[in-house]
Amino acid sequence: MRKRTRILGRTLAAAGALAALTVATAVPATAAPQAKAAEPTSVEQDIAQLYQDVEDLYNGLPANALRGVDPLFDSPVKRPGQQAHAAQGPIPGCTEGSLLTYANKLASSLTPTEGKALSALSAIGQLYTQAVASDKTPQVFGTDGQYTPRAGATIDKLRGFWDIESWNIQLVAWKGTDLGSQERTTQTFKLGLDPKRAAAAGALATKVLYEVPALQGGRHPLLTLNAFSAPADSLGGKRIMLGDGLLDVVNHLGFDDVSVEAVVGHEYGHQVDFAHDNYPRNESGEMGPDAYGGYFAAHAKGEAYNARTQQEVTYLDASIGDCYHSHGTPDQRKAASAWGEKQAVNQNNPNRIIPSAKMIEKFQKEYPKLMPPAPAALAAAH
Repeated sequence: MRKRTRILGRTLAAAGALAALTVATAVPATAAPQAKAAEPTSVEQDIAQLYQDVEDLYNGLPANALRGVDPLFDSPVKRPGQQAHAAQGPIPGCTEGSLLTYANKLASSLTPTEGKALSALSAIGQLYTQAVASDKTPQVFGTDGQYTPRAGATIDKLRGFWDIESWNIQLVAWKGTDLGSQERTTQTFKLGLDPKRAAAAGALATKVLYEVPALQGGRHPLLTLNAFSAPADSLGGKRIMLGDGLLDVVNHLGFDDVSVEAVVGHEYGHQVDFAHDNYPRNESGEMGPDAYGGYFAAHAKGEAYNARTQQEVTYLDASIGDCYHSHGTPDQRKAASAWGEKQAVNQNNPNRIIPSAKMIEKFQKEYPKLMPPAPAALAAAH
C-alpha cells in the first residue's frame, strides 16, 4: 500500500511540475488594442488655433478697452475666456425672456466645434465694430440694409432729445459678413497682437468663416445677436453697436415695428448714464436705460408712440430679461420700461423733456420698488 502511495505521489508531483512548466512557458494572449483617439481634423485644428488667437487678442488689449461696454442681454455666445453667468445662481421661479429662449435654442443646435468657431468669430466681429469700424463710412443696418433709414432717423432724434454731448456718439452696424474681409479681421487682431501674427490670425479667421457651413458665411444670427453701448474712455470711444442678428431675431419674434427704435433708445440710455459717470453694479445698470428708452418712446418729442406701441416696447424689453441677477428679469425690465413711459404720458407739459440727470435720480429712487426682496429678508420676515 505504501508503494502504491509513493507511486501516486510521484505521479501527482510530476503532473504539477508539468502544469507549472506549461503555465510558465505559455505565450501570453495578446490584449485587445484600445481604440485610438481620432486625430483632430484640419478644420478643428484651425478653429482651435483661432480660438487661442482670440484669447491672446483680448488679453493683449489695453486695460480699459472694454470698460463699461455691456451687452443688451446676456447672450449664450461667450467670447473665449468669458464667464458664462453671473456668480449667483438662477432666480427661483424665473422664466427667461423669449429672445433669450430663442437664442439658447439656436446655440443648442450647433455642434461643439461649430459653437467654438462661432464664439471666436463673434468676439472678433464685436471688437471690430467697437474699435475699428466708423460711422465716417456709410453704415448698413440689417442683413439686407432694410433698417438703415430707421436707424439713422432714430439716432438723430435721440441726439436732439437728451441734454448730453451727442455729436460724437457713433451708431455702427455690427455685421457678421465683415468677417469675410481679411483686411478687417487683420485690423482687429492688430489691436492686441503683433503685426505678423495679426496677419496670420486675420487670414485664419476668414478661412474658418467659410470652413464651417453652419456660420452661413457670416449670416448666422448668433454671430451678431446683441447690441452694445461703449463710453468715451473705452477702445473706440463713444458708440452704439447694433447687430444684424439681433434685428433679424426681434423681427422673427414679432417686434419689428419697434425693434430699431427700442433697442437704439435703450443703448442711448447707457450714453446718458455714461455722461453722468453713472455705472451701477446692479440690475439698474440695464433697467435704467430701459426706463430712459421707454420715456423716449412715449414722449411727444421722441417717438410719440401710442399706448399699444408703448406696450410693444415693454414686451420687447421683457423678452431680453434673464434669471441670473445680471440684467434684470423679464418682469423687472418690463416694469422699468413701463415706468419710463408713464413719466412721459403723465407730464403736465407733454413737450417738456426731463433733464437727464434728473431722470437718473428719479429712476434710482424707483429702482428698489422694482426689485423683489432678497431671500435673507424674506426668511427674516417669517
